[in-house]
Amino acid sequence: MFMTVHAAAATIIGKKTNSAFLAFILGLVSHFILDMIPHGDEQLGKTFFGNKIRNLKARGELKLMALYGSIDSLFLAMFLLFLFRNFQFANSDTVVWAIVGGILPDFIAALYKVTESKLLKPFTNLHFFMHRYLVGKFKTDIPLKYGVLMQIFFMTFLVWIIYIV
Repeated sequence: MFMTVHAAAATIIGKKTNSAFLAFILGLVSHFILDMIPHGDEQLGKTFFGNKIRNLKARGELKLMALYGSIDSLFLAMFLLFLFRNFQFANSDTVVWAIVGGILPDFIAALYKVTESKLLKPFTNLHFFMHRYLVGKFKTDIPLKYGVLMQIFFMTFLVWIIYIV
């Protein structure tokens, strides 16, 4: 799932929560729940997490992965700028900590990929398991182009919810 979708869902959580700690935990949990929804990036995940960085680089796939992550990060940054410039509630600790919890698993997974730290491996394994949970049950993922469209629709819906809630 795009980090922007995770951040938008976490924004709603933070807006409706009174405790920064609870907002962080709920943002974290929401990440895993959203990642369970098949969203077309199963093969990208297998390629990225199933290979060493040097192997991805040798096969010319590292640039594609970096591009995908960079575009995702750029849209996240644009969403956060939009959010913090246009909504007073976004400056609350609960919203900020919910967003941190909502996007943290993706950063930890990327950090694990770069460092291969044994300390981060259990968390990354949980993250990957949640990504594969329903895809494994259905034994298939949706095509990436439909997954991207679904996430754009979902993001639009979440932004609408942010406005009305």
